[in-house]
Amino acid sequence: MRFQKGQSIVEFTLILPLFLLFLFAIVYFSMIFLDYMTLSTVARNSAREAAVVTSETESANGYPTIREHYKNQKLPVDIYDWDPTSSDFVIEYVPSQNTNEHGNVRVTVKAKLNDDGSWLSGILDGLTDNKNTNKLNLNITCTMYSEDNWKMQK
Repeated sequence: MRFQKGQSIVEFTLILPLFLLFLFAIVYFSMIFLDYMTLSTVARNSAREAAVVTSETESANGYPTIREHYKNQKLPVDIYDWDPTSSDFVIEYVPSQNTNEHGNVRVTVKAKLNDDGSWLSGILDGLTDNKNTNKLNLNITCTMYSEDNWKMQK
């Protein structure tokens, strides 16, 4: 009976680190998912706006008006680096193979893992002996049917 007094403390010290690891993993992956959802929303909304464009010059110039809407968009948690004014944010018109059909609008959003404050890449590299952190980068593509409104006006 006298050796059972410290049993709860030993069990607590064994379980607490695992519980904290599990808790921090949930929080960290929730933050990654928040950045992903933000970029996914930007891609989807940009594709929706580009699908109803009424100007052929807007389409030919890479949709500068739509890109302007998101130039100040920041990621809420900043685990990923994303620059909406660079090639990280591409809006393009993809014409159809059949000339009688409308084409598609494809929006591609790319974000790379922020190396400045992210310790996740260091931990994963240490555990897997991998030096390629590109596997954690985000590449989101949204394709939407274009209404090709400028063709209807001709």
